[in-house]
Amino acid sequence: MAKKTTRTRRTPEQLIEDLQKQIEAVKARAARAKVKKDPALRHINGAVRSIDKAAKATGDNAVRKALEEARATLGACLAMNGANPGKGVLKPAKRGPARAAAAANPGAVLTYVRNNPGSSGEQIAREAGTDTATLRPVLRELIEAGSVTSSGKGRGTRYAAG
Repeated sequence: MAKKTTRTRRTPEQLIEDLQKQIEAVKARAARAKVKKDPALRHINGAVRSIDKAAKATGDNAVRKALEEARATLGACLAMNGANPGKGVLKPAKRGPARAAAAANPGAVLTYVRNNPGSSGEQIAREAGTDTATLRPVLRELIEAGSVTSSGKGRGTRYAAG
């Protein structure tokens, strides 16, 4: 006996939203193609990637600040030409809990978790402007302090105010 499957119909708003996402994807593809074709933009894009690598490798805050300023300038140049310069935020180097705690503000994380109970680590990291590896030590500290509780395992872990 075959299982009976039910179809869920999308509303016109959902259809429009899906089409808009597709349009944005086509625009992004076109911008990437433009960057590949124009030699100047291709070199600027390569410079942005190199700056990201250098910022990830350095532990010096002054150097990191200078790299962020240079990346912002080059990113603005790419944006003026219709290319997507990326997030525009350099991810901090993964150098242990001390750097991670400085990168993600525990107060801001706690406020977000209080306002959005049941949030995943990815959602919290996105809101904090960092990655999950950088956020993890901050969440661990908040859990040990009793400010935040967690339930689930791995990527299914959800956080709420304690």
